[in-house]
Amino acid sequence: PTHVKAAKQEKYMRSLIQATPAYELSIDITTSAHGHSLRLISFVPTARRPEDQVKFQGVFSTAELKSLRDALNQALAPEADRLIQ
Repeated sequence: PTHVKAAKQEKYMRSLIQATPAYELSIDITTSAHGHSLRLISFVPTARRPEDQVKFQGVFSTAELKSLRDALNQALAPEADRLIQ
């Protein structure tokens, strides 16, 4: 019998959140069949050996990421909008 390997379906996104000459913070999200892997990564370009440092990581469902998005949106909403919710 012929075995066919399924193509690996992953989407990858990395966005810079905060940057100064001495420090960078980015978010890395990889989506696969297992869920969404989210990592917060710091980088210190002035370090003796600069390299990415994972500060937080976890695997989340789409619903969990939507909850996180909703919480961030609520925190960023004007105060009048927050009182309504």
